[in-house]
Amino acid sequence: MPYAVDYGDGYFGSRDPRAEVQEVFIEANRLPERFARCRHFAIGETGFGTGLNLLQTLQQWRRHAPPDAFLSLLSLEAHPLSPEDLERIHGYLGLDDPDSRALREQYPPPIPGLHRIDFPGARAVLTLGLGDAAPLLAQVRGHIDAWFLDGFAPRNNPALWNTGVFRQVARLSRPGATFGTYTAAGQVRRDLEAVGFTVQRVTGHGRKRERLTGTFQGLLVAPSPPVAHELHHVAVVGAGLAGLATAHALQRRGIRATILDPDGIAGGASGNPAAVLLPNLHPRDTELNDLALAGMRRTRALIDQMEGTTRERLRLASGVAFHGISTHGQKRVARLREAGGAGTSLLLDPEGPRCADAPHVYYPQGLAVDMAALCRALARALPPVRTEVVTGVEPGAAPDGGVRLETSAGTETFDAIVLANAAGRGRSLCPEQAAISTVTGQMTRIAAPLPDWGGYVATGQGYCIPGPGTSAWIGATYRRTEGAGDARDPSPLAEDDAANLRHLAWVPGLEHAEAIQVLEHWAGERAVVRDRLPLVGHSRLDRNGRILLNLAHGSRGLLYAPLAAEWLADHLLGLIEPLEATTAARLDPARHADQSPGGSSEA
Repeated sequence: MPYAVDYGDGYFGSRDPRAEVQEVFIEANRLPERFARCRHFAIGETGFGTGLNLLQTLQQWRRHAPPDAFLSLLSLEAHPLSPEDLERIHGYLGLDDPDSRALREQYPPPIPGLHRIDFPGARAVLTLGLGDAAPLLAQVRGHIDAWFLDGFAPRNNPALWNTGVFRQVARLSRPGATFGTYTAAGQVRRDLEAVGFTVQRVTGHGRKRERLTGTFQGLLVAPSPPVAHELHHVAVVGAGLAGLATAHALQRRGIRATILDPDGIAGGASGNPAAVLLPNLHPRDTELNDLALAGMRRTRALIDQMEGTTRERLRLASGVAFHGISTHGQKRVARLREAGGAGTSLLLDPEGPRCADAPHVYYPQGLAVDMAALCRALARALPPVRTEVVTGVEPGAAPDGGVRLETSAGTETFDAIVLANAAGRGRSLCPEQAAISTVTGQMTRIAAPLPDWGGYVATGQGYCIPGPGTSAWIGATYRRTEGAGDARDPSPLAEDDAANLRHLAWVPGLEHAEAIQVLEHWAGERAVVRDRLPLVGHSRLDRNGRILLNLAHGSRGLLYAPLAAEWLADHLLGLIEPLEATTAARLDPARHADQSPGGSSEA
């Protein structure tokens, strides 16, 4: 039986861990009967441990929940097991079903904060928080229907069993939320009662004489999304990666999504045939690095899922090396190396492979992806994209009045609207688009005598994605345009092909531009704001919060758009959000409320 030496306690309270979980947590919270009649359900747990509680709960969820219901799980762990120990314990417990394998495959690195693990076959997600419970819970947003108050014995682990933690538990609890716990300590009972729970002593499990159960009788403390309980039909404006990922996240949660885009699927910048997924790391901004880690994990999980369902290979290359070609690039590499693994969320390897002698860092989780194919894969499981032009958005006066969407075909009303149409076409649909500027980018596909340096992506000044045979995609230019929504000629330019070759002259095999054959090119328009982070959250167009944004991802849509889609869907429904509150605030559209368009040069 697994035993925690630091706490002088075992991971399980009896010799039959499965029976213990069933009685102490699942039956105490009446989960089978509640699962059978829910649309959305959220469970919080104060001690993840081996994951047995949640894996056994997923079995009950699969058995009892309606086919369109969605389960959100939150679990905290101050001292996570190593991947090796987790696998050993799962072997001991006989856990080798699809959910336990998904957990082990997506098990996060030991970085404090929130980490999302997806269980697509179970219509469920786990938000696993690593760190001390009280400060971490204070950063969580969403509402909980049932709690597993688990952890080592209160006398050995007072940091978990105290009023600071229980106040946060109460803050996140919906009225009527229940809890179950193995402990029967008097102080735990009194502290829970003090924050608004009614508590009962019941017969304990196995040799344990008593344990506690209870119900939250307090009021909802955390603000509730105004449309959470009435949300059935959402319009998504934009069929690029941001819009399609948003519709996919909503549909997984049982919400009907109508997608509108006059240019069809991936008609804008998301039509990129060779996009690069790499983290946007900063040597001193750990919050930005944690955001990058969350984005990398979400996008890779989405690609894994789409490749699994479509049987189509979306990845063009694995691994990305950033070389310090310019003076600025060399300083960036040096500072990232100095920051080390912990400071960069374990996303870089300072000594990975290289294709040039310049100083470099390597991102082993980086990818090159056919983003247009990823968009088409997402669209296959969604309703057909409607190609009407959206001309206006108007919120109703009452909080429950819906939002009117004006299109070239007429006017419709939706429960909520998500604008994911980049800079838009023609008139702006929301005031936040005034802060957006546009930048065109051109990529070039070439035939060149590239040596075999391992099949990964080389970046520095520009990037090179090796393809089949002697081909490669290189790019991309960064040409500012006039402003959001203006009509312009998107045709590729020969001078931009030449610029791409000139910028990549440091790559072996690309030193002599005159000897390289241009096979094809592709150009798209990116939408950016001054700090080059996207606009994700509420539009000030509607004070009732029914108009939301997933905009201005620039050249980092592959990194941020799928994560933003998950956040928006959870936020709309009042489920556990995948980002800590302070991290999510970095994306809040209100930060640019009084700013004019702008965008710094591409890094």
